[in-house]
Amino acid sequence: MSAFDAVDNENERRVIAEFLEELRDTASALQVLLGNLRSKSVTAEEGLATLKRDASSLRSNAQALNVPLIKLVTHRLDEYLADLKVLGDGDLDAIQVYIDRIDKLADGDDSGADMPAVARALPAKRAVDIDFGPIVQKNIEVMLVVPEKAMSRIVERELAACGYRTSVVRNPFEALEMVVHTKPDMVVASMELGSLSGVDLGCALSAMPVTQGIPFAVFTSYAWGHPKLAGLPPRAALIRKGPQFGDDLAECLSRFGIT
Repeated sequence: MSAFDAVDNENERRVIAEFLEELRDTASALQVLLGNLRSKSVTAEEGLATLKRDASSLRSNAQALNVPLIKLVTHRLDEYLADLKVLGDGDLDAIQVYIDRIDKLADGDDSGADMPAVARALPAKRAVDIDFGPIVQKNIEVMLVVPEKAMSRIVERELAACGYRTSVVRNPFEALEMVVHTKPDMVVASMELGSLSGVDLGCALSAMPVTQGIPFAVFTSYAWGHPKLAGLPPRAALIRKGPQFGDDLAECLSRFGIT
């Protein structure tokens, strides 16, 4: 199925066609950039800045369009690059995988791929500020719906120490779409998500047959019994901020059989 198959509006078709052309041009330019980085004809600092800028632009432009697989890959590439401070050879190899995938998507060669499989096949981003020695990467993916960067990094760090892959989505509506398409092993959402709450998101996921089996936890400072937690699906877990965080997270993972 191509990017156009689910599009009825002629104007949207035109916009998507223009975006695919941009995607193709950017992917081609980034292929050249990666070659220049490997040959050291471009400095790592300059190359990383260009990669970050172009990845952020592609992700932003894809979000407004009905191109789910392209949204996924550009989102993950932007995530991979966001906290990267230094480009190593391993990073260049990982970024190459992303650019090759984007190349295929721009040409329509990869649009029928299974999205959960694509998500797990993409290189995992490097965990922020982590130094626990060798960690075995597991094929377990946790989506964090956490608007605050500082908070998301705390949770990411703990999950990375367990070898789990993480992806962060700041917007609850974007998260709903992404959960449906990528089927993560667990979703952890902040209580405060703007126009929706973590309880709202948990209820929405619990109500849909396609997502109701996915473990869900709310990341909050509230304890069980707080009025704001009323309506939280019975199967949902609670991960409290503060000194209980580590124990609550461990209990949550154990309860859902995520090991």
